Formats: sequence, C-alpha cells, structure tokens
Amino acid sequence: MEDILYSLRGIPISKGIAIGNVLIRHDVMKSVHYNARIDESQVDSEVKRYRDAIGKVREEIESLKKRNPEQMNQQNAQIISFYSLLLDEDLFNKQVPDTIKNQLYPADVAMVYELENIKREFDKLENEYFQSRYLDFKAIADRILRKLFGDIDLSAIQEPIILVAEEVSAAEVLHIPKDYVLGIATESGGTTSHAAIIAESLEIPAVFGIKDLLSYVKKKDQIVVDGYKGIVIIDPDENTCGDYQHIKSAYTAKEKEIFQVVALPSKTYDGEDVQIYANVSNNMDLNIARRHGAEGIGLFRTELAFIAAQKFLSEVEQFELYKEFLLLFQEKDVVIRTLDIGGDKFFINDNVPRDPNPFLGWRSTRVFLKEVDKFKQQLRAIIRASVFNDNVKIMIPMISCVDEVRRVRDIFKQCESEVKSEGKPFKYNIPVGIMIEIPSAALLSDKLSKEAAFFSIGTNDLVQYTLAVDRNNQSVAKFYQPLNPAVLYLISLTIHNARRNHIPLSVCGEIARNPLYIRLLLGMGLRKFSINPAYIPLVKSIIIKSNSKDTKVLWDSVKNKSTPYEIEEILKTDLKRNLLEIYESYFYDEKRDWKGLQI
Repeated sequence: MEDILYSLRGIPISKGIAIGNVLIRHDVMKSVHYNARIDESQVDSEVKRYRDAIGKVREEIESLKKRNPEQMNQQNAQIISFYSLLLDEDLFNKQVPDTIKNQLYPADVAMVYELENIKREFDKLENEYFQSRYLDFKAIADRILRKLFGDIDLSAIQEPIILVAEEVSAAEVLHIPKDYVLGIATESGGTTSHAAIIAESLEIPAVFGIKDLLSYVKKKDQIVVDGYKGIVIIDPDENTCGDYQHIKSAYTAKEKEIFQVVALPSKTYDGEDVQIYANVSNNMDLNIARRHGAEGIGLFRTELAFIAAQKFLSEVEQFELYKEFLLLFQEKDVVIRTLDIGGDKFFINDNVPRDPNPFLGWRSTRVFLKEVDKFKQQLRAIIRASVFNDNVKIMIPMISCVDEVRRVRDIFKQCESEVKSEGKPFKYNIPVGIMIEIPSAALLSDKLSKEAAFFSIGTNDLVQYTLAVDRNNQSVAKFYQPLNPAVLYLISLTIHNARRNHIPLSVCGEIARNPLYIRLLLGMGLRKFSINPAYIPLVKSIIIKSNSKDTKVLWDSVKNKSTPYEIEEILKTDLKRNLLEIYESYFYDEKRDWKGLQI
C-alpha cells in the first residue's frame, strides 16, 4: 500500500523552508502524578530539589542575555528580561515551597497546584491582558518542571532539529543554538506571540496553529516546514523532499537575484515613480529596511515595545525609545503609529472589565480617547522626539468616523501647547494621518481626506472587519479572502478619494507584499507600498517589470467580477504571462500531485 503524505495547514509565521527530524516537546504537565505525596522527612530535600531547579532555570535565562547581538536584539532581550523578573515572583519563591511543606506535595505537584491557583486569580480579573499573562507564568513553570523531571536541555542539542510542540515560549526558541533549530511547528500560537516575534526576527521557518499536530507527528519523524505557505508535511517521501530541496534552492537563488534590484530606482517599466516603505517593530527590522533600500518607514509599530516590557511605558521611556529609533533612520520619512492595543494586548488600565469580543470592542484609539492621559503621554513623547528627524509623522489606528479624527487632533494640539509652554524643542505641525482599516472609514474616505494629513490602508483588519472573519482562526480561515469584490471596492474607493483630494496614501497590509496582488494595486492607482522589509526586493522587482498602463487594464478586467475565485484566476494568468519565474516560485504547491491527505 502506498504511503500517505499528511499535509497539515496552519498559520505562516516566519518565511523559509526547513526539512529535518523532529524534536517533540510534549506538554510537561502531563508527566505530573497529581495524587503523589511525600513524607515529612522528605520535605527539606524536596524543597532543595525545587530550589535547585529554579537556580538552573535562572542560569539558563541569564545565559540567554549573553548571546551574540544578532540573536539577542533589544526586543528579544526585553522579553527575556521579563522572564527573569518573573522568577522573583512569590509564586515561585514562596508559595510553591510553602505548599511542599504544608501539603506534603512533591515539588512538581506543588508547582502545578500553585499555577492553577494563580490562573484562577487571573481569571477573576476578567481582563484580557492579564488572562494572557498567565501564559508567561506557565512558560516559567514549564521550564522548572522540565528541570525537575530531568528533561532534555535545549541548549545541549548538538544536531539540527525541527522543534514540534503544543506551544513554545520565546525563551525556548532562543535557548536552542541558532545553527541547530531548522524550523518550528506548533499546535497553538499566533502571529503576535513572543515566540512568533523572535522566530521571525531570527529568520527561523515557522508554522503555528496546526490543529492536532501532535496526533500525527511521531518521534524520529522527518517533516517539512513551509513557512511561506503555512504547511507542514509529515514523513515526506524521497520525491517530496527532493521537490522541497529544489524549491528551497530556487527561493535562495531567486532572492539573491532579486536582491540586485535594491540599488535601482523604484519606477514602473514606463517610468512612473512608486515608493516602497518598510513596516518595522524593532531595530533589527530597521537594519533590514536600510539594507534592502527602503525609502522610508511607513509603519513603526510601537506596541511591541510595550508588550516586551509588560507595562505601559512612561513618557520618558517612550521618548528614549523614539529618539533612538529616529536617530537610526534620519532624513527619511518615519511614520510612528500610536498604540494599537486591546484585543489580545491590554495594559493601559488594569481595571478594565473583560470585553466579550475584544477585537470588535474597546481597543486601540477607542481606548486612548477615554484614557486621554495615557494617550497624551505617547503623543508628547513623539512630539519631543521629533527634533531628531524632520520627517516624522504620526498615524492613528482604528478610526471609524470624522469625529474621532477631530478629537485626536484636538488632543494633539493640547500636547503641542504643553510641550511648547515647558520650553522643550520639537518640530511644529507634525502631520497626523490615519489608518483605513474599518469599512466605515473606507466608505467615509472622501470626508476623512479633508481631516487627515495622509492615509494608510491596513488591509489585514479591513478584510477581517469587512468579511467578519478572524484570520488567525483556522476554522474560518477559508473565508478570509482579500480578493473578495467588497474588499477590493473599499481599497479602490479609498485610493480614488485620496488621489482626488491630493493626500498621500499607502497600503501597509500583507497583500501589499503578495506577488499576486502587486500589479492589481498598481492598476488601482497605488503608488506607495509599506511592507515587511524582507520583501522589499521582491516587490521592487515586480514593480520595475510592470507597465502602469497594463496594470490599469488588469484592474479594469477584474473590478466587475462577482467572486474572489474569478479574480484570482485572472491575476494568476496575468502573473504567469508577465512574470513567469515569480509565478512558478510562488505557486509551486499547486503543481504538486499530493498522494495523501491535506488537513
């Protein structure tokens, strides 16, 4: 009987292809025998065994801080420093030893007992941010338990592996020597987790959110992790491995070839200027943006620094953060987005009641328009830091109506007046723009263009809110369709209104770096792309080979179509006809005749 190939789909986290043997990291909680007890005579030795385990975890975390700068950039170091602080919490230093003494529990049972207690306490807070912080405590508890059980030390790995687990922490990703972690595949986790941020910054191919992954993967299995497509193939046959080795080599060669366009001007084949900016979260992203020829920073995500610090940064701390950032990218546009918090990232107000649907509730600018003091701290910090770059701009996310823009502008003017009265230098009249990521904002884009200095279309959320679908939920992922005619109409309408009212506009979502959509966006009239800096050479290579008149014809051919499937086929045909080599590399999986099960 012919072997079955299992092709599992998840969320693409970090691009690249990895082929190798798995190291399965099972949930250590399942090794705990909850009914076990110790004698009073064993208490002292059990407490010592527990404290020794904590000491080993502390040594491991401290050793991570000494990693080379390439692996331990500022953001990664902040995350690890937070883990170090967690080890000083009473949960680990007092409550667990007390439970060993008072309940006569073995160290592992006491650890789980107290972890469950703290989880119940977090749940009582009914606060989305604090509930998610339980996972950070659990990550530390997992490391302690693994020491108690004598589990394999990831830093001792001496051969290349692909890490497979229910979930991984940022510390676990960093603890494996970079040369030996080929890829990562997990059952849980999403694009904003600490582990995802670090995997992408270290360029480790990763796919998260693969349902029932551990039910299919066995010890000593070989797997393929395709971080481009979000696919994991279990126990691939020789032909499949050969195909993916070829794909990996082709991508590497293509990226080297594409990289040659970095120094070329960003113009269409018929001479129209097109700007390519970078979306960044940290200094490592900024270095990649410089290396790849970014003409500016179209989106600096400020919230990740807050997440790494696990608190709301003070005005002074924010000022230093923005100052350092702006000094690294002087004389070019830098667009700083105010905090896009809420949903799964909450630390502005500890007493906020739990939102039953945080992604559609009290988040982002809606939070700041109530927590005005916190909003002013961020605006003041940016205003003060503006002296280090004359081209700084401020962007406000999650705008749904004209009134919100006017309120933001009033608060901004108050901040300018305060900074001026304090005698602190700053750049006057910093442009304040908005993100178009809610359907109402797109529909109101003509009116909003008279209120905002510029637009940036956030297509990730625009698709999500237009189609009522969570793009990180695999159960409804098939409904996340950027080519839905309704989505394309909103994008086209916003571009049209921005051009008509002569205000700058960019697209900063994932579709702006997808080869299938770039020529379509050019045809709509887009002339500024803001993308992950790693994709700048690819996007530029498509732009310089595209004739603007041809792309207009392409848009005309799809704008009246009724389904995303019709539109996709037209775009594929266009890409295949005009850029065959990119089409073949990007749609390689469609040529495969899978002898098995896709899940």
